[in-house]
Amino acid sequence: MNTHWKVDAAEPLDEALRDAILDKIDEGSLALSDLKDYFTVFTQICNVTEDIQDEVEKFDRTFLFRISGKPSARLIMKGCKFESDSAESADADIVLDMSVELTIGILSGRMDPTAAYMSGDLKVDGLINDAIRFRTILELVLEELE
Repeated sequence: MNTHWKVDAAEPLDEALRDAILDKIDEGSLALSDLKDYFTVFTQICNVTEDIQDEVEKFDRTFLFRISGKPSARLIMKGCKFESDSAESADADIVLDMSVELTIGILSGRMDPTAAYMSGDLKVDGLINDAIRFRTILELVLEELE
C-alpha cells in the first residue's frame, strides 16, 4: 500500500476500480494492500449517491481508521462531500481502532461492527452515535457496490 495518498471530493467514480474492489469483496480476497483503492471507491460512491448525501447532511466529521501496526486512513465528511487520505495527520472526531483482519472484515461487510464493538475488538474514541452513523454510511456504500 502506498503510504501517502489522498482522494478528493471532485474525483469522478472510477467504474473499473469499483468493479475490481467489488470482485475482491465477492471473492473474499480484499486485503490491506487494497485500502487506498477501497477508500477511493468508497469516497467516490459517497460523493455521487443521493441517499448517502442525505444521510450526511449537516454531519461534518472526520473518522480515523487506526489499524494495528499499519498506516492509518481517514475519511473526511464536510458539507456533504467526502475525501479520504492516508492520515498523515491524526486530526479526527472519531477514532476506530482495530486489527487488520477486523478492518477488512468490516469494510467488506463480512463482519458486524456493532458485534466487534460489543466484544471489545473494535475500540471507538469519540461519540458512539457518530460511529453508528458511519456504519449506516458503510451499509449504503456496500449496497451501491452490489
